[in-house]
Formats: sequence, C-alpha cells, structure tokens
Amino acid sequence: MSQLTLEILTPQKRILKTETPFVTIPGSEGELGVLPEHVPLVTTVKSGVLAYEEEGQRKLCAVHYGYAQVQGGTVTLLTEMAEPGDEIDLARARSAEEKAREELKRLLAEQNDEENRLEKYEAKLQRALIRQQTKP
Repeated sequence: MSQLTLEILTPQKRILKTETPFVTIPGSEGELGVLPEHVPLVTTVKSGVLAYEEEGQRKLCAVHYGYAQVQGGTVTLLTEMAEPGDEIDLARARSAEEKAREELKRLLAEQNDEENRLEKYEAKLQRALIRQQTKP
C-alpha cells in the first residue's frame, strides 16, 4: 500500500515524522483528507484534530493554527502548537476548559455592563441634542 510522509513542525521542535496511508487535516475551509498521489497544495490550518494512521492504529494530534503543504507524497504541517493525543494530560485540559469558560462568562458580563452604559450615554446625548434643536 502506498504511504505518505507526515511531518508536523512547530517553532519549538519537530512533533512528528511518520509514514501513513492517510491524513485528515483541520483546514480553515473545512476538513481536508489527503491520500497518496494527492494534488499538490498549500492551505491554512485552524485549531482542530489531525488524524492519521500509524502501524495499523488510528492516531490523533491536536494542532493549532498554521499551514499545511501537500507535495509529492509528503504532508508537512507548520503549526503554532501541536500535541499528540497520547501526550495530552486530560485533567489539565479539563481544568483549562473550566478556567476559560469562567473567564469568558466574566468578560461577557462586563461586556453587557459596558453595552448598557453605552446605550445609556447614547440616549443622554440624543436627549441633549434634541433639547438644543428644540430651544428657540
């Protein structure tokens, strides 16, 4: 069976280099499946799950923003960050999720307060302008 060479690089290090029969990339325009003899291309990568097969087992890798190039049987990803699924600390990821949700909730409440203040002062400005137009 024909294989692809998959290489994932971050600014810090090479995360992975392996042979695989397929790669599924989280492209910014949607999921992109790559098989051997795929047409050459360069695309942007969004934060998502990259899938591939290694030694008969499906493997997953979290990738976060960057570029992918498919050229001559090689798939190269240059990403800001990448984390092989078997290296992810699930408890840490869940804790980070909880903290992010709490912070988003707090920021949305602040945003609502600011929007209410903005509406209040827009109304005050409108009343002041109308008063000036009304006074003979």
